[in-house]
Amino acid sequence: MKVAYFIGSLNRGGTEMLTLDICRKRSFAPYEIILIYRNDGELTEEFKATGVPMFRIKPKGAKIGYFGELRRLVKKENISIVHAQTLTNAAMAVLFTFFTKVKLVVSFHGFFRSTSMSILWQTVMWNADAMVFVSEVVRDWYYKKSLFCPKQRCEVVYNGISFEKFDKKYETPDFLEARCDGVEKLKFVMVGNFVSVRSQIVICKSLKLLKDQGVTGFVFYFVGKRVDSESWRYDECVEFCERYGLMDFVHFVGSRGDVPAILQHVDGFIYSTFDDTFGIAVVEAMAVGVPVIVNDWDVMKEITCQGKYATLFETKNEEDCAMKIKELVASIEFFRNNALKNVEKIREMFSIEKHIINLYEIYKTLSK
Repeated sequence: MKVAYFIGSLNRGGTEMLTLDICRKRSFAPYEIILIYRNDGELTEEFKATGVPMFRIKPKGAKIGYFGELRRLVKKENISIVHAQTLTNAAMAVLFTFFTKVKLVVSFHGFFRSTSMSILWQTVMWNADAMVFVSEVVRDWYYKKSLFCPKQRCEVVYNGISFEKFDKKYETPDFLEARCDGVEKLKFVMVGNFVSVRSQIVICKSLKLLKDQGVTGFVFYFVGKRVDSESWRYDECVEFCERYGLMDFVHFVGSRGDVPAILQHVDGFIYSTFDDTFGIAVVEAMAVGVPVIVNDWDVMKEITCQGKYATLFETKNEEDCAMKIKELVASIEFFRNNALKNVEKIREMFSIEKHIINLYEIYKTLSK
């Protein structure tokens, strides 16, 4: 069985990193893997290092020629299944697998609420041989929204994470050491860009409440970039913290490429969302034994097993968030020990190996 993963560019992104981790496990996967893509990017050399056969096919001139080239490649390589991770790639895959024996698998990582996109994703769902959803919450949303989402073609497969990079020993990132100025303080962090699915402002407001209550002894770091198209989200948080004098213990450090090192050297992970469909950053924190506080968004309840593996606070409730952080500060050792007890279970649920095996079960069904 040969599976082609079809993606756009090889730049760093969630679906690209997931595909890269699958490619890195090519010797573990019980099926052949090839990669079809359009544009090189910052991850190109890392993909090449996996040894997975790579085929770059880029649209030139008339689009019909592009799809013809893709169809010829599929036939030449004797591909059994094409797996597309995004709506755009899935729509393209529908066109070049049409009237072939190649099966199409489509992953749904988010919601498509735009009316203008409705016809496109409905068409994709109609033509997909199997649909993979990153959580039960996402799957159930599509059940309600689409007539083309029959249960027999829908499966939930959690995103897989390669935990090997988290088991290496890292030096403390410089910004963590510098910000504490030699004073022993707890270090709390939220990881995630300032975009619509997240709500860092709720955490900012909870930190103000903690300051008003005289709760000290910790430093907070927001790790994530200011996105130009939604710059007001970042600016709102910075302005709030400046207005209420929080900048002496709240720091905005921008985008970082050393999250495994950061997680090794912090004492707590605080996260707030309005619209996440999975929560890789939350899973990573839980998987290395960092105490996690996250709001009770449905997806977060799902991946934490209804709060069994993390502390939940009420969504959009900064007072409840502040109370949970206060409890963490007061009983840090209890929370640490509890978090460490759950590491093995979290890794079993969300490993890249588990992800690959679950995909294989779907692929086998389609190959019968």
